[in-house]
Amino acid sequence: MTIAVGAKYPWGHLAKLIPAGYGIPEAVILASDSRFSVRSSGGFTTASDIGTKLFKLTKDAAAVYAGISRVGETCLNSLRWELRRQNNSSSARSRKIAQKTFRSVYRQQIASMKLRAEDAPLYVLVGACGKHGQAELYLFSYANNFEPESLTGLKTLAWPETAKVFKSLLDNELDRAVENIQNQRSNSRQIPMVLLDPMPIVADHVAIFISASLNRIIQSGSDRTISGLIQCALITARGVSTPQIAYTTDPSNEGPGWIKVTAKPSELKTVTGVSGIFGLYNLSD
Repeated sequence: MTIAVGAKYPWGHLAKLIPAGYGIPEAVILASDSRFSVRSSGGFTTASDIGTKLFKLTKDAAAVYAGISRVGETCLNSLRWELRRQNNSSSARSRKIAQKTFRSVYRQQIASMKLRAEDAPLYVLVGACGKHGQAELYLFSYANNFEPESLTGLKTLAWPETAKVFKSLLDNELDRAVENIQNQRSNSRQIPMVLLDPMPIVADHVAIFISASLNRIIQSGSDRTISGLIQCALITARGVSTPQIAYTTDPSNEGPGWIKVTAKPSELKTVTGVSGIFGLYNLSD
């Protein structure tokens, strides 16, 4: 298994911070680990800790998958080219293309590999954001013939216990951040809201919270099917970006210094040889 995360920002308590009458640009955050595992009669064994699971589809859309790697990569690579062949793109048309592509490629792939559907699970989270800050997040699953499911808030693809732990870690981080903002506002009641930041916790910060929560699970070793550096994409009105995230246990920098959390472009590979998100776009370049 793996862990793949999709979040449509803002959601939950984050959305409650937005004052009435204010419009906040939306965003989608996608993230995953980098471990490829192989299932055998004895369970799962590690094949690689540098596997690409995050793919850029267009300038304003990206996807992350969980499931059988060869099929997932082929599906996303095929969808990437199908979407770029559109003359007049729209959300509805893109969803239909995605469903048609996933259905066709999935059937072809598992037939060629002589696999049954129950032995080849595949889930894909696709996020997009228009130039006016309207974001969309969809789940495509082999279990319902890749019928797109519109999502709001957070979606985690992982073993149930791992998903539960991740949500708890992330909720704790977000709750603390929201509480701090509410306390600051409570202490500044004399300042008109028009002079305050309507949304101090921006999507970039939430991407850090998500990556930090994933990193804590990886470092704990509680799920042996999850490891490697984190892959993270932020999809906003500006397009798809891949923030480079690091952490330190000593802000004075006198200790071990900063430790990177997210992968560099040269550190990840695909099973099929197709390029993932890092082969096409990198915020640091």
